[in-house]
Amino acid sequence: MNLEQPGKNSNPAEQQQGFTLLEVLVALTVLALGAALVLSLISGSLGNIRKVQLKSRTIEHAQTVMETVLLDKSIEEPTTLTGDFEDGTRWSARIEDYEFPESDELQLRPYDLPQNVPAKLLSYTVETFGPGSGAPDYRLQTLKLVRTNPLRSAR
Repeated sequence: MNLEQPGKNSNPAEQQQGFTLLEVLVALTVLALGAALVLSLISGSLGNIRKVQLKSRTIEHAQTVMETVLLDKSIEEPTTLTGDFEDGTRWSARIEDYEFPESDELQLRPYDLPQNVPAKLLSYTVETFGPGSGAPDYRLQTLKLVRTNPLRSAR
């Protein structure tokens, strides 16, 4: 006597549905590898964003220092200034007398300039050093025409 219901398989292995333990473990491993790859890409991107932000901040600091020393009307002679910002960025500003380059390409040479003009050129160089940096990370240079005091040079 056969007690099977019509349409049902008599083999119990064929009646089971779902995934085996091995299939689940393989799927979880693939998912974990994909998640690790995505997280490492995000981490690398965040590191690059931080580097760009530090570089931008260093450039902004250099521009701030340059604007400040150019606006300082008390600077008439060569000097060196140094300082630092709250974030650990250090800066130095070097002001020197500008020396005209010796070149045949120049049509006007320094000795052709009028000597009685109460002005001279100063070369301004600002360097910024990021936190923990030994070499300058950014350098700005410009020239400024400053009035000389004729009484001071006569002494």
